[in-house]
Amino acid sequence: MAGHVLAPLKQRVYQELRAQIERGELAQGEKVGELAVSEAMGVSRTPVREALIQLEADGYLEGVPRRGFRVRSFDEQSAREVFEMLGPLDGRAALLAAPHMTEDDLANMDFLCESMELAIAGGLTERYYNLQREFHQRYIDRCGNARLQRALSELMGQLSSRSYARDDAQALDNMRAANEEHRHMLGLFRAGDGAALQDYVRDVHWSLENVRFAAW
Repeated sequence: MAGHVLAPLKQRVYQELRAQIERGELAQGEKVGELAVSEAMGVSRTPVREALIQLEADGYLEGVPRRGFRVRSFDEQSAREVFEMLGPLDGRAALLAAPHMTEDDLANMDFLCESMELAIAGGLTERYYNLQREFHQRYIDRCGNARLQRALSELMGQLSSRSYARDDAQALDNMRAANEEHRHMLGLFRAGDGAALQDYVRDVHWSLENVRFAAW
């Protein structure tokens, strides 16, 4: 019985800490202590410890000998590693999803592209980040492969909203270019060309040339 109670608690702690890292509320290099988290969230230390271990395994935290955990920095090498995995996996998800996309799906993705354009124009970079996550999630949900969906969720989560936090001209230009890629992807979904879609997502949308813009 205890195990059934523990798992949801671990998941709650995991999700809350992961969200704080992705939102930048926990800064890179910041210590994340088992006791402090336990007291702040009002749960025992066992599920906290398990959540911290899982966050380390998923790349959000790193262990520090005799000091617990700290938030992992996301440098250019880290971004490269994520992009190298995201390209093939996201491309595969798009290929698998292509035959199952509905008109409602495509209309929603078109709306998201328009919304991203407005967010860029207004310099609302965090909103852009959330909208582009929704865009990708729409077809990932249609791919029919639960393990692939989980892997993509973990990888995309590591591309924190901090990756989009800059509002300088270069960053906004990069967002505009990425949104044009979203529109091209939408066109391939409408055409039902799964093979071309897979190649485009892998080789263009997640091109390693964009790695430097994802580090924070």
